[in-house]
Formats: sequence, structure tokens, C-alpha cells
Amino acid sequence: MESAIASPWSAPLALTLVHVILAALAFHEAPFNGGDDAAYISLARSLMERHDYTNIWDPALPPHTQYPPIFPIIVASGLLAGLSVDVGLKLMMLALSSAAVFASCVWLRRVTSPGIAFCAGFFIAISPEIITLGREVLSDAPFWLFSTLALLAWYRADRDAAEAPDRRMPVRWVVFGTTALIAAYFTRSAGVPLLVATIVWLALRRQPRAMAVVVGCSLPLILAWWLRGHSHGADGYLAPFLSVDPYNPSRGTVEAHDLGARLWKNITRYASRQIPRLVFGGPRSDVVLGTTICVAMLFGWVRRLRRPGLAEIWLPLYLGVVVLWPVTWGGPRFLLPIVPLIALYVGDAAGEIAKRTRYPAVVAAVLLLAGAWTVRPALTTTIALATACREQYAEGGEFPCTESIFRDFYIAAQLTRGHLPEGSVVISRKPTLFFLYSGYRSQIYPLFARPDSLFNLADRIGAKYVVVDQISDLAPRYLHPILLARRDDFCVMPEMSRPDAVLLRIEIDGPPRAPGSPPNAFRRCDAAPVSALK
Repeated sequence: MESAIASPWSAPLALTLVHVILAALAFHEAPFNGGDDAAYISLARSLMERHDYTNIWDPALPPHTQYPPIFPIIVASGLLAGLSVDVGLKLMMLALSSAAVFASCVWLRRVTSPGIAFCAGFFIAISPEIITLGREVLSDAPFWLFSTLALLAWYRADRDAAEAPDRRMPVRWVVFGTTALIAAYFTRSAGVPLLVATIVWLALRRQPRAMAVVVGCSLPLILAWWLRGHSHGADGYLAPFLSVDPYNPSRGTVEAHDLGARLWKNITRYASRQIPRLVFGGPRSDVVLGTTICVAMLFGWVRRLRRPGLAEIWLPLYLGVVVLWPVTWGGPRFLLPIVPLIALYVGDAAGEIAKRTRYPAVVAAVLLLAGAWTVRPALTTTIALATACREQYAEGGEFPCTESIFRDFYIAAQLTRGHLPEGSVVISRKPTLFFLYSGYRSQIYPLFARPDSLFNLADRIGAKYVVVDQISDLAPRYLHPILLARRDDFCVMPEMSRPDAVLLRIEIDGPPRAPGSPPNAFRRCDAAPVSALK
């Protein structure tokens, strides 16, 4: 066992194999409900079909300026290789997330003792949350992979520089590290903290040549991407930070006290909910457990500040971005890039506790087994649920293991495919998802509960249809009041509707509903009343 752990490659390979096996057991075909995956797939199709980078789900066909292009290029490569959206791309993501697990375990093996590296990597490999996130068609896994490759490259460059007569980092590792940095940034703009941390760390290491390579290679590309977005009126990466609530524009932009409240709320939520979920899985919210992990992480980080590495500089910069992000968008997926750092610092703290006891190996084994036992229920549940989902999918079930409000939305979108006039535009809650499943372009309804805002949008984009969804966050606040106020200006198309997703056609000054119709009823497009709102 000792020799296996001490090997620089065998332990990472073994842990990655464990992860792949668990990820395969937990694999299923249910779609991601957020809509980001549909945006990436649509951008990939824009690259393939139009040879440009356009929001092809938007009827205005604006150039895309939000997501950098590397992940859509990866998705396009998968689609060109014949991968399907519901299975093939998810398997591709499983491979990418497994590569990130391997890279993380290798990095841990480089920067700490073999025993701590193995234990820390073990929890990365078996995390139910990482396994779940790893199959989704999202940019977080490749961002994690590229960031970890950058850490590995700069670690090797620093080590080789310490042994070189001139103390300069080898060009090959500088180029590799810079390439990984650029790849991380152009996968997610949240790569900015890693880029800044690298420049600061190289300055502390007195490596002007390496700094020049990083700045000279990255700055022109980043500037070009910024200029492209600026020329097309993009708000930029900082725009969400300036909004009190991205889903409630009426609350305006943040002030100093708003940022303080957001900071505190995010810190408490990540400490009590997101970090425990990331480590132990499930909808776990545990203040004691989360606080313990955070304190251990802080302890391990502080211990390494005597001679800080790149990771020690990057961690606070990245966490600063995470805790200042809008609260409604928070989640464990944003912690994926720093998973190896969390594992390292917590592992260092646990190792320090074990070393201060009479039987350190026994204490370390007990801590490892206790952690594995805590993970076991969520991992077992994740695998059991995935098995049931795969069985439903094999039997032809539509969108298995998907909440009904989303499943009906997807099915309603599918029902419209090829049955609306060519070039039709549909207003919906999830434009990217509606476009993915229907083929019709879409925009979200205005985030204002005023009828004129909806009808003005419909006139501007040429929309003749609206999907009445039951997704609880926005529709009851913004869409339902408008529909109830102007019931006679809509009619229901029941053949393209589901209980939780109803397709309405806009008919200004249409015939009134039948006398005595319920307040939430709309006339059919053939005149009979139908209930469209719950």
C-alpha cells in the first residue's frame, strides 16, 4: 500500500479509475434545467453551420459576447464527431471531468505528501456532487481541467527554475503554463483571477521573462475579445456584479451596503450549504460541517503562506469573485476549479492533527473512513436514482428524472417542431432550451409586469406565440399578471401544450371569452375556453 501511494502515477490513476466507475454508475440522460448547456450547444451549431459566433436562438441573431469560445468549440468537435446531445455529449463531459480529477490528483501528489495527496484525491474522486456536475454539458469541468493544468505547469516551471544555474523558468513550461491560462480564460471569463494571480506570483518569484510571455501572449487576445464585445454593446463580465438582482431589474444597481449584504449572504450559504454539498453530496445544509471544512481550509492555506505558491495567491482572488456573484446564481459548480485547493488545505489540516497524536496513521485512517461513511448515503442515492432514470430512458420515457414543470416545457417545445409557420418566434422562459428542442427562435419575456412591455417585445421581434410556464421564479411575477390582465388577446393551442407548459397565440383584439369563463381560463384558438394558468 505504501509503495502504491508513493508512486507519482499509480495513485492518481487508481483514484481516477474509481471516479470513472462511480460516474458510469451514476450516469443518466436527464437534461440540465439551467439552459446554459443549450446555449453552448447552440453556439457550437452556429460555429458549424454559420461559421460565426452568434446567438442563433435569438430572432435578432446578435453576435455572442457572453461566453468565451473555447467550450463551444469543444462541443462543436463532439457534434462533428457524431455525438448525440442527450448521451454522446454527456459522455464526452464525463471524460473531461475525469481528466480534471486525474490532473487534480497529480497536482496534489506534487505539492504535498503521498498520504495526504491520496486522501485528498479520494474525496475528489468519490464526491457525488462532482460526479453529478461532471456529466453536464457545462464549461465548469474544462475550466477546472485547464486551471489545474496551469497549476501543474507553473509548479514544474518553478521547480526546474530552482535547479537551473540562471534561476529562470524553462521556456517549454512557461509556454505550457501560458497556454493553459489562456485556455482557462477563454473557457470561462472567471479565469481572470488565475491570470492575475500568476502575474503576481511570477513577480514574487522574480521571473520577468515568464511574466513577459504571459502578458504578451494573453493580453492581445483578451483585448481583442473585449473589443469585440464592446463594439457590439456587451455589458461586460462585471455587469452581473452591478445588479442587485439580475431577475428583478427594478431593484437597480448595487451600492456599498448591497455588496456587503451580498458578500455575507454568499459566505454563509457557501459555508453552510455549497461546500458540504460539494464534499459530501446531496441537498445537504450543515453549518457545523461546513464551518469545520472552511476553518480547516483556512488553516491549511495560512500554513502555506510562508512561501506562497500560485495556488495560495489564486484562492482568495477566485473566492472573492464567487462570493460577490449574485446570490441567486450561487452553487457548488463554481467551486469546481478550486476543488484541488480545498482538498489540499483540508488534507494538510487533517494531516497536522494526525501528526500531533500518538498513532498518526490510525487517526488518518479513521478520518478517511469517517469521511467516506458520510459520503456513502448521497453516493448510494445518486447511483440508485441514475439506475432508475436509465431504465425509464431505455423504456422510451420522455425526459426521465426531470421535474414536471421542466419536462412539460421540453415536451411542449418538441410538439411545436415543424408545426408552426416557418420563421416563427416564440416568447419563453428558457429561450436557449426552447430553441434546442423546437428549432424556433425565442426570447425571454420582459422582466416587468406591464402588458405594454410584453406586446412591445412581441412587435419588435415578430413573436406570435408565448409559452406559459409554471417555473416558479419568474413567470408568476412577470408573465402571469400580464396574461390575466389581457386574457382576450391570447388563445390556447392545446395540441402543442402540456399541463405545465401551455402555448398561447397572440391575437390582439380577438373575440372575447365565453361568458362565465373562470378567471384563469383562455379561449382555445378554435374558441372553446381552456384553463392556462394554475
